[in-house]
Amino acid sequence: MTGYFTVFMLCTALVVFVWIFRKDSRSLCVLMYHHVGVATREDEAAFFVSADMFRQQIDLLLSSHFHIVSLREVERAYQTGQRLPPHSVLLTLDDGWLDNYTQAFPVVKEKKVPVTIFLSVALTGVEKDLLTWQQVHEMHESGWVQFASHGAHHRRLRNLSDAEIIEELAISRNVLTKALGTEVLSFCYPYGAFDRRVRQLVFQTGYIMDFGTRKGINRLPWKAHQPLRRAHVMAGESLSDFYRQLHTGYKRSIRCAGKYPDRLFSA
Repeated sequence: MTGYFTVFMLCTALVVFVWIFRKDSRSLCVLMYHHVGVATREDEAAFFVSADMFRQQIDLLLSSHFHIVSLREVERAYQTGQRLPPHSVLLTLDDGWLDNYTQAFPVVKEKKVPVTIFLSVALTGVEKDLLTWQQVHEMHESGWVQFASHGAHHRRLRNLSDAEIIEELAISRNVLTKALGTEVLSFCYPYGAFDRRVRQLVFQTGYIMDFGTRKGINRLPWKAHQPLRRAHVMAGESLSDFYRQLHTGYKRSIRCAGKYPDRLFSA
């Protein structure tokens, strides 16, 4: 009797594992970064991921079953109904900080992986810690960096009138379209702040996809019932934390407890 019970439990565990794996395969993990490199701002130290860790994270993705996709691929899949590769991962960086160019961009070019930067256009080329337009053009022309909207002035849209929100959205979209010669279809909420009114205006202004800061993994196909969730990549996190987030969007998970597989870095 014990033997039958053991076999039953093993079969049940196998079925659950296969179900979880297949469920994960129909998902999109959107990674959210801000800074890459050594912290230069004490008040934002938690948002600085070292360049070495960023490189290790990219290596983990490239050597595992995950598929790094571009924002354009995600947008096209949503528009056409086509399927993304299993276990898709989208890399995003918020705000367009200077270290995105000096620290992250060299790794992106070397590893040949697509990334997306959400840009606040009115601050670009103005604030010394942010990207210049020359750098934006260079990154765009490399073919590995896509830019999308983070508003014009990085304002909390919930606090604005309808007219002010539309202005923020339209200026950002128009400036990026004119500067880069590409259609801008995605928007990321500054501070993750939105409500139903803001979302309606985002779509009315011509965007088809929106990104928030709520943690989690996105099951596909995306139904646009809420903004796309993202996994927060922060300073001081291990590769084990990173690996868990790829499956759940959180650093701690019952389902993915334990370390990432050693085989990923056995070479």
